[in-house]
Amino acid sequence: MANAHGAPISERRPSAMDAMAVKCAGEMNRLAIWVSVAVFAACLLAFALPARADELSDLKETIKKLEARVDALEAEKAAAKAPAESKPAAPVPTEAKAATAAQPLPASTAAGYTPAATIKGDEVAEQRVDNAPLDPSLKGFLKIPGTETMMKVGGYAKLDLIYDTKPIGTFDYFVTSAIPTSGPQTQYGTEFTAQAKQTRLNVDLRRDTEVGPARLFVEADWFGNASFNFQPGSYQLRLRHAFGQLDNVAAGYSFNAFMDNDALPDTLDFEGPGAAPYLLDASARYTWKLDKNTSVSLSAEAPQSEITAPEGGGKSTAPDITLRARYAVDAGHVQLAGVWRRLGWNSGTGTNDYTNGYGLMLAGSLKTVGDDYAVAGGVWGKGIARYVSDITASGLDAVVDPNGNLQALEEYGGYAAYTHYWTPKLRSTAVVDYLGMSNKSYQSPTSFTNSQYYSANLIWNPWGSLNVGAEVLYGRYRTFDGFSANDTRFQMSIQYDFVR
Repeated sequence: MANAHGAPISERRPSAMDAMAVKCAGEMNRLAIWVSVAVFAACLLAFALPARADELSDLKETIKKLEARVDALEAEKAAAKAPAESKPAAPVPTEAKAATAAQPLPASTAAGYTPAATIKGDEVAEQRVDNAPLDPSLKGFLKIPGTETMMKVGGYAKLDLIYDTKPIGTFDYFVTSAIPTSGPQTQYGTEFTAQAKQTRLNVDLRRDTEVGPARLFVEADWFGNASFNFQPGSYQLRLRHAFGQLDNVAAGYSFNAFMDNDALPDTLDFEGPGAAPYLLDASARYTWKLDKNTSVSLSAEAPQSEITAPEGGGKSTAPDITLRARYAVDAGHVQLAGVWRRLGWNSGTGTNDYTNGYGLMLAGSLKTVGDDYAVAGGVWGKGIARYVSDITASGLDAVVDPNGNLQALEEYGGYAAYTHYWTPKLRSTAVVDYLGMSNKSYQSPTSFTNSQYYSANLIWNPWGSLNVGAEVLYGRYRTFDGFSANDTRFQMSIQYDFVR
């Protein structure tokens, strides 16, 4: 047999109290037999034999003594049983105690607040206040023998079947800024792709320490070669997360603090809305828990100046600094984040220039009717293109003007999504999104000006960890020269979660 924690239960050695109970039970059985015999003898003497008064009197006295002895043993047994019932039923085996002690303390990031579970499962990788697990029962966790550490292996296998009606530069995920507006690429026709790059594997380790709950989380997928030069059938392992967190101090490689992972929509598409900040980088973060619903965090993030220049490239002289405040209750959450950056340019020939980048992000979620919920976010800033999904890695943090000065570029946009549960096993999410940029007159004619992203899906969970979904996406992209193009994508996905 095993207990609730999976620890083996050894045979329990009888205690002194158990021995007393057994002794009492034996004496009571013997007395009960003698009482029965005495009663039967009395009846026999009364009805079958000429009874004498003195003999009957002696027999009655004997019966009374036997009954008194039985009552005394009953009282003794009850007295011995009462203290045992007031104590724990049985000592918890040492191994089970260790498993219990290894569980993290809080159950959520705030009183009653639990972020919505999406098909991507990114909510499990978030660095949360008090290192709290999403599932207080720690479903799927196992105790590592000989340690106080709990371990869970998670992730999923996913197949995406993708059909584009028009050309797009990214076949494996839907980036609207990759839709070609001019040139030979616009001549390409429809495209079909089948890929399993979203498949991911993670390991989650947790334990309690003297200073608070500790966690180590590592995750990888196969999007290592996701690019405009995608080749079907080519897969490269990519690190997604590798961070440690002790109490409210976290460090490593994971989601940037400027983004709000709990406010991202539930899409089959790996990219999601173009205006949503989404960035993985190395950082160190400290979170102050002001009360059960409110927290403030400060983080130093790995910098990278993505600039457009006639020669040379970007340089960084200080970490990106992010400050965010978060308020969460049963009905949802709201998060406000700000980032400051020091952008630099090195021409390679002795010319350097620097400028500041800064931005704001407001996002949140709201539970509505039943299991339905809405998410939304808005972003604005100068020199923060690296943080925004549709224009990251595009060299649009800043641009070098004709006088050799580095000028930060302004970005702005927003998105909204609504998830509706038709049944407990069937749900849909619709997304609208817009992202724009204030161009400089000296920018390239093909520079990004704006993009739009729309999607709607139907996700079915027939049983257990299996999910099947279909999604239609529409994107429109416009460049500084006034040209625009669009693409409609149909995607079907089959996903099996290792632990869900």
